[in-house]
Amino acid sequence: MIFLVIAVPIVVVCFLLAPRPTLIAVACMLLVGAGVGFYVYFQQTDRNSLAALVSGTSTGGQGCPDPAKSVFVTLANASDRQVNVVRFRLIAKRSGHSSEVYSDYFTTDKIIEPRSEFGNCWTLNPYRGLDTLPGKPSPADFDWSVEISSVDFAAKP
Repeated sequence: MIFLVIAVPIVVVCFLLAPRPTLIAVACMLLVGAGVGFYVYFQQTDRNSLAALVSGTSTGGQGCPDPAKSVFVTLANASDRQVNVVRFRLIAKRSGHSSEVYSDYFTTDKIIEPRSEFGNCWTLNPYRGLDTLPGKPSPADFDWSVEISSVDFAAKP
């Protein structure tokens, strides 16, 4: 905003003194600004479309022999680029209900090659929900889902 307060009077004075060069300079700045805007937009669109190719699923407690690591999560990379970091949210809901019983954020830096999967058992945060519920339910009693928050890809070869 301060930039506009300073720039607008300068452009008006320059326009009054030399209209044609001022219009050419303003047009050039607008073209450069539009070019930078298009570049940033297409870079972000490319990153978002690649991130949509990374998905996560959870089977709850199935496949986890260690009771301390009680929820199994599979992350799948359907893109043609290597994944370096995945940040995701693990969510538990009671079967047939829409409200979340458990939710926590996790990060893995396990490299996932193009068109492959990575599965691992995760430790739940005891202060986030399940241990505080009446009856001390097990992770197998819930429907689990995974929301991908962000994905960091390796640089293009």
